[in-house]
Amino acid sequence: MAKRTQTKRKSSSSTRKGRTATTARRKTSSRSTARRSTSRPGRRSRLTITPAMRKVAREMSQMMSEKTVPADAIALLKQDHREVEALFEQFEHLESNAEKAAMAAKICLMLKVHAKIEEELLYPAAQDESDTVEEDLVDEAIVEHASAKQLIAEIEKMKPSEDLYDAKVKVLGEYVKHHVKEEENELFPQLQQSDLDLHEMGRELMERKLELLMQMTSRA
Repeated sequence: MAKRTQTKRKSSSSTRKGRTATTARRKTSSRSTARRSTSRPGRRSRLTITPAMRKVAREMSQMMSEKTVPADAIALLKQDHREVEALFEQFEHLESNAEKAAMAAKICLMLKVHAKIEEELLYPAAQDESDTVEEDLVDEAIVEHASAKQLIAEIEKMKPSEDLYDAKVKVLGEYVKHHVKEEENELFPQLQQSDLDLHEMGRELMERKLELLMQMTSRA
């Protein structure tokens, strides 16, 4: 009788351990799914665009058709970084409100497209390379994007003649400078050490970038 009771207790204990392990796995899976979902806030969705930005999208599409295709994802993203840095520098020397509005529209559109292709394609792929890429770097990049997009939305609703317009564009430039530094000095080197096919990723990023621009220019 004692043996039977002991056996029953062992069985009960084993069952509880099994249930605990299963629950832990489910929680881990749930956290992982939630994190990946967060990293894809606008997956394959359209970007909001103003009439002024539609004109900029046409110009960007034309410029892209005339450029040499970057060798891989890192080269493509660095090319974007250098271009938007140059636009911020040009903005500082503008005086007329019309020129400022046109330049700010170009900056905002370029950043929105750049952020979107990273969030849809690069960051999820980086998260899959957890053996090489630090998870915190991707999480921080996502948060930085969110802060920049909030400021972009504020700038898009303003006119250059309004108070703080120039200041907001300048602060956006500082956000971008910090983000670029972290990506190029920390995230990109880790991606280059990973098993990620950066040439294929570069092709996917370019195709998605063109797709987004074409969607913008084709709207009525």
